[in-house]
Amino acid sequence: MKKMMVAVLAAVLAAGCASEKFVADSKNPEVAFSSDGGLMWRGRFIEPHELPRLLEKTEVDPKSQIDIRVPRDFNNPKAARRLLFMLRRAGYTRAVLVTEKKAYSQSSTKLPSPQPVQQVKPVKRIRYK
Repeated sequence: MKKMMVAVLAAVLAAGCASEKFVADSKNPEVAFSSDGGLMWRGRFIEPHELPRLLEKTEVDPKSQIDIRVPRDFNNPKAARRLLFMLRRAGYTRAVLVTEKKAYSQSSTKLPSPQPVQQVKPVKRIRYK
């Protein structure tokens, strides 16, 4: 009976709430907006007015860049502008709105065909007297 209750409880908790996982860039502190407008800092949701205090508490230099991740389907520019204003007011002047990072690469095992070398013909100059 206990095993069944534990299994049911685990299933309920697993299906309870979904959140996005953001991989932080170790170079810059990172905050992320979720698609529903929530603000996420280090894996937990926070209120926007808490962010300057959290940055100060973790000793983030006010001159360092702060990446604010915004999903492509984010359609609340007022919330983003309000957050930028709060950070600027607290002394963090280098906050940047960014989308997800993508890098595309294409490799080919076939080398490009060599181009024939064209000979340049000398131009005869006309001298006028």
